[in-house]
Amino acid sequence: MKMLVKIPVAFAALMISTSVFAGTEMTDTTNVSANSGNQVKTHSDTARFIFGRREVIISDNGIHFIKDKHNYNDRDFDDDNYTVAFTNHVGCYDFDSHLSTIDLGASRYSSKPLEVTLDDSVSYLDLNSGFHFSIGIVETALPIIKDHLGVGIGLGLKHDCYSFSTKNLVLDKDNNGHLTHYADSSKPYVKSKLRNTYLMIPVVLEIQPTGYHGLIIQAGVEGNLRLWSKTKMKTSSGEKFKNRANLNQNLFSYNLIARVGFDDFGVFVRANLSPLFNNGKGPDLYPYSAGVSLCF
Repeated sequence: MKMLVKIPVAFAALMISTSVFAGTEMTDTTNVSANSGNQVKTHSDTARFIFGRREVIISDNGIHFIKDKHNYNDRDFDDDNYTVAFTNHVGCYDFDSHLSTIDLGASRYSSKPLEVTLDDSVSYLDLNSGFHFSIGIVETALPIIKDHLGVGIGLGLKHDCYSFSTKNLVLDKDNNGHLTHYADSSKPYVKSKLRNTYLMIPVVLEIQPTGYHGLIIQAGVEGNLRLWSKTKMKTSSGEKFKNRANLNQNLFSYNLIARVGFDDFGVFVRANLSPLFNNGKGPDLYPYSAGVSLCF
């Protein structure tokens, strides 16, 4: 059973630290029967590094590059003394999850988990629009059934921006530390937003009926650590006011995640099971988001 780590090029600086986390594979010569029709790795001292779809192989023969690690017939080098091919005997299945993605979509929140409605008691928090962005930085995959079913674990960042319908809405905390709000009419405000950025750790079960290149179905849970938050208001003259104070948002949260796609493209849905604000310190709001995914 093999673990595989993919690290996007933009985060190549993490290569050294993550190689300990299964980003490097050392291989030995393996004998395969002639009837199998498979080629084997012929060098006993080989290091493999994965960068998205690209693979770098460092061996006694030097440094080689493979354009697509899922297609071992596509190479940038020709070396008769070094042959790499995917073997399909037991123990060599190459399951790879789709967690190195860029997700773009809409963000909203509701008054109850797994719903989409907002109670009248918090109508002052009605949204004009909401934007969701997330990116998977590191992923590792553990196969369960050959290359068709496995568990994916990742690490990434996500950002949600909520633009309020009340353009002069100010969020603050009262003397008791509870979230409060008011409308500021002293300036001609045209925007009022709340932004939250999180470190996310998704754990998903992924199905690939036809292998990596084809239909993919994911479902699982994400744990989130809030890194920073801020409110931002803008006037018609371009003047901006920002507040990075903690407004009682939960430091830790978790949400369900589901993704369906084909090859590199798909759609996703996230739904929080924990509220946006600390219990008793703010309104009960449960974020959710949906949109498109691009796997790299």
